[in-house]
Amino acid sequence: MKFSIAHQFDTDAESYWEKVFFDREYNNRLYGKEGLDFKAFEIVALEGNPGENRVRKLRTEPRSDAPMVVKKLIGDSLTYTEDGNYDAAKKLWTYRITTSKLADKINIGGKFWVEPKGPKKCERVSEIEVKVDIALVGGLIEKFIEKTTRESYEKTFQFTKKFIAEKGL
Repeated sequence: MKFSIAHQFDTDAESYWEKVFFDREYNNRLYGKEGLDFKAFEIVALEGNPGENRVRKLRTEPRSDAPMVVKKLIGDSLTYTEDGNYDAAKKLWTYRITTSKLADKINIGGKFWVEPKGPKKCERVSEIEVKVDIALVGGLIEKFIEKTTRESYEKTFQFTKKFIAEKGL
């Protein structure tokens, strides 16, 4: 299953990458109570300098009201690791998510980029791909992952707008 999500922000593309996306304060607040309210969040690695290729690894545990079929497979909680790479020349973020359970059956990844839309305006365009290789219930789990991803992106959008306004970016 593939799907796309796009959001516009009141900042320029360069500020989005360096003063928002890679900013530690932004990430800590986004994944904390102000934004996504994850149970746990850690920046495991952040390498590279502004304007260069960058690598980031996150470990998270989101809150979730999963359907019963999903809970039977994974239990009440699921942590995941996101391994991402920023290509400075292409201005492209690509990532893979590895779940703590059923990692050999669940494949999640994607990419996004930020397009300038005028002075102090940009649009983040995300393409996400989810594949769950579990007989009989794979499609149901894919739909659940899509739903929760869309909800997370919407919460991220709302928080990011507030963060940009607060910081005057």
